[in-house]
Amino acid sequence: MIKPLLKLCDDADNELQQFEACMGLTNLATVPQLRERIIKEGGWRILQMCLTCDNPLVQRAAIECQSNLVAEDSILEKFLDPESQDLKIFVGFAQSDDEKTQIAASGALATVAEVPEVAEAILNTKGAIDAFVELAIVAEELGLQHRAAVALKHFVCNCMETVVGKEGVLPPPDHCLPVLGALTVLAKSPIAPVKQAALTAIVQLQKKRPDVALPHPDLVAQVVENLQAEAARRQAELEAEEAEGAATAEGGAEELGAISEGVDETKDLEDGAVEDLGEIV
Repeated sequence: MIKPLLKLCDDADNELQQFEACMGLTNLATVPQLRERIIKEGGWRILQMCLTCDNPLVQRAAIECQSNLVAEDSILEKFLDPESQDLKIFVGFAQSDDEKTQIAASGALATVAEVPEVAEAILNTKGAIDAFVELAIVAEELGLQHRAAVALKHFVCNCMETVVGKEGVLPPPDHCLPVLGALTVLAKSPIAPVKQAALTAIVQLQKKRPDVALPHPDLVAQVVENLQAEAARRQAELEAEEAEGAATAEGGAEELGAISEGVDETKDLEDGAVEDLGEIV
């Protein structure tokens, strides 16, 4: 079952086949023994190639399958390899415009961040902290909020010095305020798992680093306002691009229609045209 599906991912005649093969592998990857076989048969590389597909549904299915594989030791090693692009890819998809793709990618990162070395590697990946801070503050989907809370908890608990800086050294890292601000926001969440994860991080911070104070509510409000404004700006740009694309497609269809109307299919063929071919033959 696994080999045919992987082959279909690699050699599919169309994107629908590729999508369905990725979805089949995603379901199989929920079984521990089958996860090992998928990886052994080269599944990780094949799924990476599927991520290069222009179809967002194929990309989503591939990242969902990979997210089910990330806890395997051989994949964790990839995340620790400084030459690997895997973390960058997952961080990128955690910022996708597709919500389900975001859920899969951010969930994978939140899971592997439980390993201190991997958490450190994620923090050192460009854009990773910003991605989770934004999910914590801007995301409306509860699953995304939970994943952001868990990831930030692991960052603080496993890599506290990287997040808030060394004790007695000022100023703190630039990302310190946004991270602590995001945790402050999440700690007020009405969703129990989200609130619990954020509070766990805050309590650990206060125990181990009493010299680090949580940001003033006014600063937190400013961070929230800035992130929400930036998210709104990007959404407006995305909608404008989609509207422009739709208008272009509609204009192209009208032009084709006009061309078709301009062709007189009833006009008699001139001498020496197609009918004469029959006589030649």
